[in-house]
Amino acid sequence: MEIVVLTIYIAICTVLLIYSAVEFSLLLNYLFRRQKHTKKKWDELPYVTIQLPMYNESYVVERLLDQVAKMNYPHDKLEIQVLDDSNDDTVEKAKAKVAFYQAKGIDMQYIAREKREGFKAGALDYGLKTAKGEFVAIFDADFLPSADFLMDALPYFDQEKVGVVQSRWTYVNENFSLLTRLQTVMLNTHFSVEHAGRNRSGAYINFNGTAGIWRKTCIADAGGWMADTLTEDLDLSFRAQMRGWEFKYAMEIESPSELPITFPGYKTQQFRWAKGAAECAKKNIPGLWKSKTPSFWAKWIGSFHLLNSSVFLIVLGFIILSFPLTYSLQHIPKDSWIFSVIGSFIASNILLLSVFVGGNIGHSKNKLVSALLFPFVFIGFLIVNMGVSFYMSWGVVEGYLGRKSEFVRTPKFNVIGKKKANLGKYTRVKITPLLIMESLFVAYGIFQITYAYSVGDIFAMVFASMFVVGFGYNVGATLYYSSKKT
Repeated sequence: MEIVVLTIYIAICTVLLIYSAVEFSLLLNYLFRRQKHTKKKWDELPYVTIQLPMYNESYVVERLLDQVAKMNYPHDKLEIQVLDDSNDDTVEKAKAKVAFYQAKGIDMQYIAREKREGFKAGALDYGLKTAKGEFVAIFDADFLPSADFLMDALPYFDQEKVGVVQSRWTYVNENFSLLTRLQTVMLNTHFSVEHAGRNRSGAYINFNGTAGIWRKTCIADAGGWMADTLTEDLDLSFRAQMRGWEFKYAMEIESPSELPITFPGYKTQQFRWAKGAAECAKKNIPGLWKSKTPSFWAKWIGSFHLLNSSVFLIVLGFIILSFPLTYSLQHIPKDSWIFSVIGSFIASNILLLSVFVGGNIGHSKNKLVSALLFPFVFIGFLIVNMGVSFYMSWGVVEGYLGRKSEFVRTPKFNVIGKKKANLGKYTRVKITPLLIMESLFVAYGIFQITYAYSVGDIFAMVFASMFVVGFGYNVGATLYYSSKKT
């Protein structure tokens, strides 16, 4: 039995080491490769359509429309589509704002469908049928694009083969709470190490669903928006690049956005991203390797890109194996190969820590303070992600098995800085059977801590304590918001 446990553990450690090495390779490309994008000087500015897909965004809809109306772009070359699938007071607010700006001579249209078919992908496709723009910019409801966004991004379309320009997300409420600060650890890494590392090395990147511009012919050539995955942006990105389209990442263009401020909101968002990525992996990896367009490097990195959410399966595997491994190590000889396994686990974590440090320290204005605080922030990040590992793994498995689910929006509350939030709407969450399973991990962890203490395994005690706190926070926050009145 001990050999079986160790064999499984070795397999997981090996996968983690490969994943860590791939991420570290992106860090090296990010740090040591420079990509100078050529920019086009437009003799005549192109016609642009801005699409604003939304569903029940009562708190932020007016803020969004006010911000987009400030866009520094000729009014005769711009149309704004408010793609509203809402069924609450967002409808009235959006219609009133659209009428207000139409009276000011801005081509802003309110577009609503009879049925919310295809969710966000369906809304974007519906608007695209009447869009007049050669280029299509997309912003989610919680974004605050700068007035110069179009003028800054359009020059990146220097060649006809450039299909997408993606900007870098920033966050207007990063310091609202510890939860929002922890979210930036992963997002900053994605928008620096991963995006820049991939783009600079010739690998695929993805449009992030918002804060970017598409060439309309690129969307059509790639087959259009499809709603068969929960991450329609990732799916279309890979289909387009496999068709030979080039994507550019404009890291210096910042697009302020709002992070989820409630734990259930964060959990819902991460579940959708994790499951959607698994769906895209199942759908696109076979075609990626059959494609003649990308290099081997692009196929290799692209595969890991699509498989990224599967890292939750690795985390969950380590959690489940924590007691069997601790027990097994007490009953077998401490041969050198066992320590080599532990060494690979430590090496993997050092590589990943380097990636996250490289992706976060550079974003801070005070780099010294950020560097000193980052170890504590990173530990918090690990604890929170341990706490959602079962829920996310469930989504990943559902994605690979082809089990479909609804596109659940992430609630936003018009929070900037540390401004107090009004949580009167969109806060109540449903208790599901999965929460019972997550509660059992708390009990499992307490048992593991007790056993590890009895055998003197400090490492096992620390590891179990981390996932007990993570699952405990997850369960507690979910129960708290399940009792909130809507």
